[in-house]
Amino acid sequence: MLIYDKVVPLNRHTHRRLRLRASHHNARFAAELNSVPVTTIEFPHAAGEYAIVFARLENGDFLPAVVVGLRNQQNLYVDENARWKRGYVPAFLRQYPFMLAEDRDSGTVTVCVDIAYDGLSEEEGDALFTESGEDGETLGRAMGFLQELHGEFKRTAAFTAKLKELNLLDQQVIRFGGEGEPQRELGGVYVVSEERLLQLGDNVVVDLFKSGALGLIYTHLVSMRNLDRLSELAQLGGAAKSDAVN
Repeated sequence: MLIYDKVVPLNRHTHRRLRLRASHHNARFAAELNSVPVTTIEFPHAAGEYAIVFARLENGDFLPAVVVGLRNQQNLYVDENARWKRGYVPAFLRQYPFMLAEDRDSGTVTVCVDIAYDGLSEEEGDALFTESGEDGETLGRAMGFLQELHGEFKRTAAFTAKLKELNLLDQQVIRFGGEGEPQRELGGVYVVSEERLLQLGDNVVVDLFKSGALGLIYTHLVSMRNLDRLSELAQLGGAAKSDAVN
């Protein structure tokens, strides 16, 4: 569940008095993520700041994600005040504390909420439901966002399924650190093999181009240059700690 702690279905009766304190929102819930899932529609935005890689799920499928830390339970984009430091904030994080849960058999989806989120209250904030029990404006906007994001993850799954079908993804260990710096390794990530990509037949390449998949692949490959930014952020974090001690 990554960023979620205690997820329950949102109920207009049980949660009638629930409110969301927008001013209270922060990124503390993401502080221990070293990668964040993204959808293909986010690639152009995310590639300007992050390296986009692929993670292998338990069922063997793949999911694109941006790398935000050099080791487990480290997010270099969340500062000491639990704020996102800079750059594009992935939609997966912007949906919090809500999420859509899909029943695999029926395909029906349910709006859920992380009831443990400290930005929820019954005393202050924007009401999720009206006095008559209808969806409030804040919840309505959230539901629209959730539905759009759910659809994008479906389209993203089709893209990664094609990469898997064509056997284009290679597992790699990413190494950080220049000369004279401590070496760090990040394993368990997959990237598109340029060698196998160039070996594809013309008809396959044309199909990838027409579907938009080829553009996404090259956006992913170009984004890998952003790995250097993680080392820079790690060094800045270390300097900030030293300054604080001094």
